[in-house]
Formats: sequence, C-alpha cells, structure tokens
Amino acid sequence: VAGDVALVHGARCVTIAGGMVPRFLPFLRSSAFRERFLAKGRFVAYLEAIAVQAITHPYPGLLGAAMSMRGRSNG
Repeated sequence: VAGDVALVHGARCVTIAGGMVPRFLPFLRSSAFRERFLAKGRFVAYLEAIAVQAITHPYPGLLGAAMSMRGRSNG
C-alpha cells in the first residue's frame, strides 16, 4: 500500500510517524516492507529512488515548531 500511495502522489520520500514507531522499527527492518514497497512492476526504478524514513523523536511536533520559530525574523 505504501508503494501505491507513493506512486499516486509522486512522493520523493515516505515518512513513517507516530508514537509506536520506536517500538515498531525492529520489526519493520526485519520484514519484507522494502521488497513489497518496490514490488510494483515497471515502477521499480522510480520507487528505488524514494527514501523511506521514520520519525523517532519523542516530540516531533514541538521540534518542528521550534525549528519554524527559529527561522522567523524578529522584525
């Protein structure tokens, strides 16, 4: 399903996020996720270029807000 969604939306990256990600990563790494992600026939070359990443920061929303605020000017 992730590969299909990436194709339909022209994704350049797939990000897996959520509270269970840190506990889920060992399973994900040992599973056939990547092989199934790529198993889309003639689109394999396109999908191989798509990075799959996981957010493991405990408070990603706060981290993103802080980075956004840091990028704004004070004027």
